[in-house]
Amino acid sequence: MKIFWKYHLREYFFYTFTFFIIFSIIITLIQGVNKLQGFLELKPSFKVIFQIFIFIFLQLLSFVYSLSAFMGVLFAIYRLKYEKEVLAFYSLGFSFRDFLKPLLIFSLISVIITFLLHFFLLPWAKKNVKLIKMALVKAQIEKPFPAKKPVPLGEKYYLYVIKSKKVDKAYHFKNIFLLEKKEKKKGFFISKEGDFSPKENLFTLVKGWGFFVDSQNNIEILKFDSYKFKIDLKKIGKGLYFKRGEKSFLELKKDIKKLKPGTPRYFRYLNEYYKRFFFPLSILFLIFQAFFLGIYVKTSHRFLIFFIGISFFLTFYIVYNFFSSLGENGKIFPLWSFLIFYLLISILLIFQYLNLKKKKELYL
Repeated sequence: MKIFWKYHLREYFFYTFTFFIIFSIIITLIQGVNKLQGFLELKPSFKVIFQIFIFIFLQLLSFVYSLSAFMGVLFAIYRLKYEKEVLAFYSLGFSFRDFLKPLLIFSLISVIITFLLHFFLLPWAKKNVKLIKMALVKAQIEKPFPAKKPVPLGEKYYLYVIKSKKVDKAYHFKNIFLLEKKEKKKGFFISKEGDFSPKENLFTLVKGWGFFVDSQNNIEILKFDSYKFKIDLKKIGKGLYFKRGEKSFLELKKDIKKLKPGTPRYFRYLNEYYKRFFFPLSILFLIFQAFFLGIYVKTSHRFLIFFIGISFFLTFYIVYNFFSSLGENGKIFPLWSFLIFYLLISILLIFQYLNLKKKKELYL
């Protein structure tokens, strides 16, 4: 029995590791190039670009491992079935439950791995990417303002000017476009002239217009001769705001206690709180589904089994994100949204198990 278990575990880990290497390279490159678009305007060095790719890779680990474990079990069972090894084991007296025991061990190991990656590593990696971006933003602001190029001013403003000139540590601009982004209101300013004084942290727009849209799609138009506001460059790093996905579990829990129950932000944070626990649990259901899928599907083409596996995996997470969004938007209490989803998946797995137990000769 121990040899039987070791053999199956070796197959599961071999295929999982193989897919992990392949998916890690492909997905990290795609996500890295996509994510890097938001950093290129900040002129990062090659060292910083390398750090960004490393942290993006760390962010993706929990997802990539889940996909790899699912595909690994699917291809392991597919090979055992295609080469008649499953049938041979049955002929030697091994039962259907004997196949599930090493699968359960592999599933529990995978749950622990995914939990550590998703619970601790993911928010830490996201936070470090944000810190890198803010450091680049701060360094960019301290340089002379370039003309005809968008320049981020913290996280709320983007500046674009046709002409820029520096006189006595102050900046003077002509033909200004300033984009302002806030939680409840977004808009932009257009003005003929303006200046910025780093010493006073004062930005002044002269003779222009402002256009704003709030969360309820109300439009506000502002005409001004002089419009002033402060941007404290020194506090950009100190006043850095981390989103809920970038916070540690303790930080997230602390913020939830401060929020008013029933508010949209409360549901979003509470949904993230439960997701830290329930996302790693997904791999348990995925691995058993991969086992049943490998038994049920009758094909000799590996590309087809790969396509079916990827399609099912994506469908699983589309439905998962749908129920998660219900909890995030407050349509269902976040805990119940996850429980309902996993209850439906459990019913599906039980149905497949009972059907396979009755008609195993048909599929082997």
